[in-house]
Amino acid sequence: MTKRMRILITNSTLHIGGAEQVAADLARCLDRKRFVVTACYLKENGTIGEQMQRNGVDLVPIPGLKGGRDYFTSLKLLKLIKQRRIDLLHTHDLHSFIDGSICKLLRPSLRHVHTFHWGKYPEIEPQYGRIERALWRIPDMLVAVGHEQAEGIRQLYGIPQERLRVLWNGVDAPRSELAPEIAARLGPTGDPVIGSISTLIPQKGLFDLLDAAAIVHRSGRRFKLMLAGEGVLRSQLETRAAELGLTDVVIFLGWVQQASQRALPACDIFVQSSHWEAMSIVLLEAMAAHKPIVATSVGENGRILVDGESGLLVPPRQPQALAAALIQALDSRELREQLAQGAQRRYNDHFTVAHMVQRHEALYAELLGVDVSSSARERLA
Repeated sequence: MTKRMRILITNSTLHIGGAEQVAADLARCLDRKRFVVTACYLKENGTIGEQMQRNGVDLVPIPGLKGGRDYFTSLKLLKLIKQRRIDLLHTHDLHSFIDGSICKLLRPSLRHVHTFHWGKYPEIEPQYGRIERALWRIPDMLVAVGHEQAEGIRQLYGIPQERLRVLWNGVDAPRSELAPEIAARLGPTGDPVIGSISTLIPQKGLFDLLDAAAIVHRSGRRFKLMLAGEGVLRSQLETRAAELGLTDVVIFLGWVQQASQRALPACDIFVQSSHWEAMSIVLLEAMAAHKPIVATSVGENGRILVDGESGLLVPPRQPQALAAALIQALDSRELREQLAQGAQRRYNDHFTVAHMVQRHEALYAELLGVDVSSSARERLA
């Protein structure tokens, strides 16, 4: 029997976020016949970590974890690597990238993979860019979650093609359990619901979405715009909606726990108005949930969706174009169903957790010198 490969998946914290969810899904779903999987956090646990523990993941803090500032997390991580006889370390954020690189330097036999999850390359805070520029040569392989993101990373750091692999994210299809309180907020009008799920921050282009909604509203179409999420722009967005005469149209739900499960089912059209993304988890969830999608052509969206077949893509920062696409979807049930079916097919073919896990399993096996079948190699492309 082939010896199982020992994998350690590491994040700084395990609060809600795309990088944390990817790590959690890998830790949960890697083939236990081939891999012994441990996950750890360097600073603190969180909602995603608690979910991992409920799912039976072997999740541990680094040995001797203490609250507050700790300058020795890298050595504590190395201690865990030695205790668990880890073959391959996979890091998912900047803190774990730093500590993982130190561990790799101190233990050269360790294989190290790092995934970039930030989506706005080549733009990045200068201090973070300096750290990544100093470290990228240390891991055995770097991973980008999208082709557009990878191009931005290469442009910024000059990373050779063969050192940076693109592995798409994947998600589980969300259960459909519309929250009664959300149904009550939407009311009994039967108006189509255009829904957005995001943090209320500048990245998400929500002022563009409100401007587009105002254009649609002035055209005489009836609809509700449901914004699920909380953030620093909440009060400004509410003020803007009132100025545009959308008080009776826009519903601010605030933070919704498990929004893809409890709010997404209310959407007749899912909209994403972002100015930038790497590879959007919520977009994949909308595809899995059989929703017609209108989205900006940022990040990997133009590769995830086929314009006109599995979604309608529009340029970012152009409310008029966004409004036109929303009107097109509102005016045709047939088009909405066609887009929803196309999106779900794309999800089933490329973006399930199983697809994501298979791609990572093949990469891990390749780096550890384990024979990889030709079919597995194809999944790395």
